[in-house]
Order: sequence, then structure tokens, then C-alpha cells
Amino acid sequence: MNNQEGYFRISKNGHIHTLSDRIPFNWKELVIWTSTSFLLLIFFGGFLAGILISILTLIGYTLFRFASWIYYSEIEIDEKSGKLVRLKKILNKTQKVDLITDKFDPSRFEFTELNRSGNTKFLMIYRTHKNHELLIFKNEVDKEFVKKYLMEKITV
Repeated sequence: MNNQEGYFRISKNGHIHTLSDRIPFNWKELVIWTSTSFLLLIFFGGFLAGILISILTLIGYTLFRFASWIYYSEIEIDEKSGKLVRLKKILNKTQKVDLITDKFDPSRFEFTELNRSGNTKFLMIYRTHKNHELLIFKNEVDKEFVKKYLMEKITV
């Protein structure tokens, strides 16, 4: 899968900053993965195996991407009230709202290094009386981008 895809989005609507981990559902990507697997498998395994495995790839990949598009979370930072809220959503409908803090302080964000699958990733944590694990970043560039955005753009 593509490591450069947008797996998080930052937006601002009025005085509310939103950090979302919703992965967009892209039909072109679905066609590319299926047709590529079909062509490679026909070449290496024959016509029947190519069709069978490409259909399984289509079903599995579609379910995976559709699930990541349906179920996602958003972190909202309200500059006026100073609230930091995590929203769990299914198909744009809020299922759960977690108030993390009433007094947002950007210096309370921490980034912990994780080693997963041989890759270094970074866990974004907001510390109050407990640790709130918010989002995982795939690389240091994304971590630094979000850190800079939080420190410079949000004034509470």
C-alpha cells in the first residue's frame, strides 16, 4: 500500500481546529491494485488462478479501505473555549465524545517513538491526569509538521 497517502487531515473552521484520521476511499486505487494483481497473477500463475486471486484481492482490499473510511476519529481543539475533544465517528455521525481537557495547553503534547514492523512511528499523546493517546504518525516529517502546527497556529 502507499506510504505517502494522506492518513490524517488538519482543517480549521472558524475557531475550531480539527485533526482527522479518516482515510479517503479512492476508487482509482482500488482498480489499480486489482488490475495489477490480476495481470501479475495471470503471468505467473495462469488465467484461472489470476482471476480467483484478483477477486479475493478486490474483496479484501475493498473491505479494508471501506472500513477505514467508515470508522474514524477526529480531534477538535476549540480556541475560544480551550477545549480539546476526541470524537469517534461512524459515517459522519458522532458515536462517542471524549472531553480530554477544558484548558488546552499545546506544551502538554508529547510524541513517543514506536517501533512497529521495522519502521519507526510516533504516537501523539496529550497528558492530563492520564495519558490520552490520540494519533500515530508514520514518519518524523508528519510528526514535526503537526507539532509545528500545534505550536504556531493554535492560540488559546
